[in-house]
Parts: sequence; C-alpha cells; structure tokens
Amino acid sequence: MSNETKKAEKNTKNAKSGKRKGLSKIISTYRGEFSKIVWPGRPELIRKTITVAIISGLFGIYISVLDGLFASIFTAFVGLVTN
Repeated sequence: MSNETKKAEKNTKNAKSGKRKGLSKIISTYRGEFSKIVWPGRPELIRKTITVAIISGLFGIYISVLDGLFASIFTAFVGLVTN
C-alpha cells in the first residue's frame, strides 16, 4: 500500500470516530439541557389545561357567531343582486 492510501484510510477512520464523538457530545448536551427543565406540577398542569380549553371554546363560539353573521350578510347581498 502506498502512503497516500494509508493516509486516506486513516482519515476515514478518524472521520468516523469523530462523528461518534460529536454525536455523543450532542446527546450529552441535550441531556444536560433537559435536566434544567422545570416541569409543572399536577395542579398547575390541570389549571392551565382548563384555561386553554375554556379560551379555545370561547374562540370557537366567537368564530361561529361571526361565520353565521357573515353568511347571513352574504346571502342577503346575493339575494339583492340576483333579484
């Protein structure tokens, strides 16, 4: 084997092991970041879930009312134009 072939094989091996080291470093970094997360307790989670459900329901009602209003206006307008 020539020196160039040996160098190419060595570089390939180094690149593969470098990727593994890089991946393990990334994983350990993510683990470190996830350990800093403060998860909400059960009472807080329930309270926020109820708040989101109520606000979503209110927005749904609001959009339904607006949709009905605009549909009525559009229907009346089309009735005026076609007659």
